[in-house]
Amino acid sequence: MKKFLSGFLSGAIIFGAISGFAVSYVANPVNFKVLVNGKEFVSDPPALEVDGHTYLPLRSMGEALGVPVVWNDKLNQAEVGNQAAVAASGEYSRTNPAPLNTVQTYTDDDEYSSVNYTAAIRVIKTIRGDEALQAIRKANMFNHDPKDGYEYIIVEVAFSVLSVKGDGYITANSYNFDFYSANNEEYEKTLVVFSDELNKNLYAGGNTDGYVIGQIKKDDASPKIAYGLKYDGTGGVWFALQ
Repeated sequence: MKKFLSGFLSGAIIFGAISGFAVSYVANPVNFKVLVNGKEFVSDPPALEVDGHTYLPLRSMGEALGVPVVWNDKLNQAEVGNQAAVAASGEYSRTNPAPLNTVQTYTDDDEYSSVNYTAAIRVIKTIRGDEALQAIRKANMFNHDPKDGYEYIIVEVAFSVLSVKGDGYITANSYNFDFYSANNEEYEKTLVVFSDELNKNLYAGGNTDGYVIGQIKKDDASPKIAYGLKYDGTGGVWFALQ
């Protein structure tokens, strides 16, 4: 069975050393297909076979998987995937929402809640405008166009349950998210048929990621989203959507 590794190759012949002796390996383009998520993976430079191992160019592989790959010149290292920051308690608020890819911890300790829990929430990325509209149309042909002067925004969210009081589960529900404008006006809830992966029942240790859909004004340069607001608008965690 062939071993699959992701890496960089600088030429057709690779040199190394074993116990003081120089050795060389011949790199040949593979003579078989490589499928990524069911689709043929084609890259430049191509996949190569070296000493029974198959090497794939790291950046091309990351792009095929939707995983960012960047070179950090300062630290002299390749970085794969999103480097999420973890916010300190109280670091962000409505007037200072957390930037994208920041993990915030939310605790529901309201005595009137059916289940008290603590969750880690992160906004991964956002899509808005024509790109969002096309994705929503593709999801279901009966989804309606946004209101005049508004556009859709698709927010990808990661949700992890850290603890639950008792032995019950909580529901990671997109309805618990609220959209607000840059000048703190609440946007109406938007109902469209889209991925429901976020809406799951999760016990402690469970996690999911999915999408929250909203309609925002086209000229709103700094919209934001909140999770877990109380009836009077206090509490919750806030994220910037830019």
